[in-house]
Amino acid sequence: MRTIYVDSKDRLPGGSPCSFQILLPTTLDLTGKRMRCDLMRMPISIPTIQKDKNDTLIVRLGSQDYTVTLSQGQFTGPDLTAHIQSLLIATAPGSWSFTYDASNIAASLTCSNNFAIVGGTFGEQLLGRAYTQTPNAYRFSYVPVTGEDVVFLCSPNFSSPSNIGPNKSSDVILPCVITAPYGSVQQFDMPYDVWHDCPGGAVQTLTFELRDRKYNLMTDFIPNISFLLTIS
Repeated sequence: MRTIYVDSKDRLPGGSPCSFQILLPTTLDLTGKRMRCDLMRMPISIPTIQKDKNDTLIVRLGSQDYTVTLSQGQFTGPDLTAHIQSLLIATAPGSWSFTYDASNIAASLTCSNNFAIVGGTFGEQLLGRAYTQTPNAYRFSYVPVTGEDVVFLCSPNFSSPSNIGPNKSSDVILPCVITAPYGSVQQFDMPYDVWHDCPGGAVQTLTFELRDRKYNLMTDFIPNISFLLTIS
């Protein structure tokens, strides 16, 4: 059994904390081996709203579309809905109300006029999860404010057909469900009895990536990650 401490600060030149390579002191033979990942520590530092990623909301009233642009940064749930409410009031006709239910991580958007959410990057994020709709109201069952609610640690060195991740990927080695508040550090571990089969072959350079629920490579809001990689 071999245990490797991986820290993104020890990466080879040209990488980032979300996409990096480490050089092992000796060649590692993965043939017939299995692996697991534990003690993954990641700062929760991804802001709720990110420019060009989830900062626009488009609503339609009648035949007219109205676009609001959200401010980039970290928000609490009530602050986020209050911010969007004020933008809608200033932009689109009608009496708008957007309230946050912190106990259920949910939110409700209503207007005195009939409307529909028809686009925008934040609109797509809202409509990408479960919701109910009436002519003048939406009830969103899950509106997290952590920036990302799940992050996947991936490595092409440990890709396996038995792993099925987002976008049908096969290189996910650790899904990280984010529950800690912004500004903290959260630890992620594999279940104690779970191992991944290694694909085989000899390597001296290992590649790791952080990807979101759509399998997009994460940006560099995350300053550093570290974890233990065990090969048996």
